[in-house]
Amino acid sequence: MVMVRIPIEIAALLEELTTVLPTVLGENLVGVYLYGSLTQGAFNPERSDVDCIVVTQHELTDLQFATLDAWLADAAVAKPWVVRLQISFLIRDEVLINTPKGNCLYQLGRLTRVGSDGNPIIWMNVLDSGVVLLGPPAELFVPPITPEILFAALTREIGYLREEIVEKPNSEWRDVPRYRAYAVLTLCRILYSHRHGTVVSKPQAADWALRSLPDEWHDVIDQALEADAGQRAQGLDLASIARFIEFADAQLHAQP
Repeated sequence: MVMVRIPIEIAALLEELTTVLPTVLGENLVGVYLYGSLTQGAFNPERSDVDCIVVTQHELTDLQFATLDAWLADAAVAKPWVVRLQISFLIRDEVLINTPKGNCLYQLGRLTRVGSDGNPIIWMNVLDSGVVLLGPPAELFVPPITPEILFAALTREIGYLREEIVEKPNSEWRDVPRYRAYAVLTLCRILYSHRHGTVVSKPQAADWALRSLPDEWHDVIDQALEADAGQRAQGLDLASIARFIEFADAQLHAQP
């Protein structure tokens, strides 16, 4: 497991979060879990999000939602790191279930009510390298993640990327350089997880991809790594990303 070193400002914010949540949510709160780049040794203070999952017994009430929304808005005024939080609020008995409503998401400074695709990838991340900030170990309530469940999730992830990069006429993300880099590095991680059945950080997956995939994909991966590190002003070539999406999809569906 990666030794987690959390910057002082983020540690203070997480401590405050785990103090506020029990007060706001009461018995509805199950636990709070830190995962993502911060726990995988891949955190970039200039660009990375702080990924958390808040698990609840049931859907947030209107009062709980409004109280939490107000606290986050007030906290963001004094603490710049608040808007870098990405918090998924998931219901304990539905963590691997596709649900059209009932969950919440705090992202880009906004708390919204959303559905969930029951993504097992984040739970593999939590189980492998996550940090329990509050509550029981995730192993006690996350159902077994089978190869079939993982395959379905990886296929969905490719579908999401194809939708934004290729299919959606008015995508708000397609022309954002950072999203293009995210798409390429996420494809590397999808391919890594398909090959190995585990989850690693995007930079680790990109390093593996440069050693394992055909040479024709090396340029787009190198460019994505540079863009992710803030070293490129221009976005990646859209056509190259589209071709990489189809390559990844073909790899998932190739006969063993």
